[in-house]
Amino acid sequence: MASALDVSSLAEDLLCPICLSLFREPRVLECGHSFCTACLEPCVPKGQRRGLCPECRRPFALRSVATNWALCSLAEKARLLKLDEGAQPGGGGSGWSICPEHEEPLKLFCSQDKGPICVICRDLPQHRGHDFLPVRNAVQKYQDKLKASLVPLKDNLNSATEDQRHQQENIAELESCTQDLLGYIAKEFGVLHQILQEKEQGMKETVERLKEENRAEMEERLKELDEEVTFRNETLSRARAGLDTSDHIAFLRGIKELMRRVREDQSSRGGEEDEDGGSDEGSSGDEDDWTDEDEANGEEEEGDEDEANDEEEEGDEDEASDEEEEGDEDDDGDIVAVDPALEEFKDSLDFEAWQGMLGTIQAATVHDGAEVAPITWN
Repeated sequence: MASALDVSSLAEDLLCPICLSLFREPRVLECGHSFCTACLEPCVPKGQRRGLCPECRRPFALRSVATNWALCSLAEKARLLKLDEGAQPGGGGSGWSICPEHEEPLKLFCSQDKGPICVICRDLPQHRGHDFLPVRNAVQKYQDKLKASLVPLKDNLNSATEDQRHQQENIAELESCTQDLLGYIAKEFGVLHQILQEKEQGMKETVERLKEENRAEMEERLKELDEEVTFRNETLSRARAGLDTSDHIAFLRGIKELMRRVREDQSSRGGEEDEDGGSDEGSSGDEDDWTDEDEANGEEEEGDEDEANDEEEEGDEDEASDEEEEGDEDDDGDIVAVDPALEEFKDSLDFEAWQGMLGTIQAATVHDGAEVAPITWN
């Protein structure tokens, strides 16, 4: 059979830590502690959805707590057996809590040790000289003190709850302010990015324009060179064919056109021939041309012929000299080079200075109305 000590211990386990009565509709929190439903509701501040566990101070949501059906059943059985009368001093019954050491009712309260004791405990050396009160009187004394403390306790709770609400509002304001600031920074940097992109696009378009203009000149010159190479190749082929021909009549019939092409070839590229070679070839060509005219007319006298030859040779030398000078002048301009404007444009792009300028961007932080050191970033 269970002893009075066991019964008292069981009754104490079924008491709500808040109201010190047997549980009524007990609810178990996520932390594992149980309380009466009516005792738990004031733990959630008005207007709030969450409260703190009275035992361990862990937060909980009142709607999410579950009913402790096992504890509810045990509390109801203890109530039917009137176990709460022994567990509650002054509860109106004759039962008392039992001293675990002496198995005597706990009828006294030690004012110095602040705990209930039995009559045997009172006579022990550790309680000698202490003040004692009957349990009922001690309960009344401390209940009166608790009643007097309810108003300041409630005021303190309201103050803490108000501070809690304000702190939550400040946290929400901080979040909103931060999001607005981040959005503003992103927007303004987007404008800077757009400006940089436009500058980049403009510079690329300038380079492309210079390239296209330079390329057009090069392609035009290349087209001219293609025609020139074709002409000179054909002239060279005709000259070689004239040297190898056995049909003298056909050769002489075409000699005028061939010599014209030869003179044209030599005049356009006079700068590439040696001065002597150019003069000899020009003289030979002109002598051939003169011979053709002499055979056709047959009216020139020998003295006139010599004078004409001297004048023609002198004129050919002057012409060859002029052509050579022109050829020398055309050497540099014969091939279209890469436009120097591209290199000049590259030299004008001072990216290092621009990067240094961007690196100096900074924002000053103001705290409590006083400006502090600026915030910088790399």
